[in-house]
Amino acid sequence: MVDIQLTKDADALICLLYKQYCAKLKDGVPKSQAKMFGSSEDIHQTIAPKWSFENVDETCRELHRAGLIECRYGDDIVWFVQLSDLGVIYMENRFKEGLKSVLEYLNKIRNVLPI
Repeated sequence: MVDIQLTKDADALICLLYKQYCAKLKDGVPKSQAKMFGSSEDIHQTIAPKWSFENVDETCRELHRAGLIECRYGDDIVWFVQLSDLGVIYMENRFKEGLKSVLEYLNKIRNVLPI
């Protein structure tokens, strides 16, 4: 597997996105739809409201460069975000217990990052 190195912000955001993905699956949403998150503005409003919009948008770009999410761009922002297959595999291997272990990790980093 590829060695993926992320900033703390990117690590936190991929965990937040994966948490949403797992919750959607648990609620019966099909995988193809559970991977979709809308725009960086949508992510800012619903998943990372404590971050500035600019930081959410740039962190989405970082995750895209790392191959963990797929992005479409429009009007100079990330217009569409989808968790990539590599992103799912990376997170599944990282958090073997799924949603429970992601939540535990997010709780630990809550003191360091505004999540």
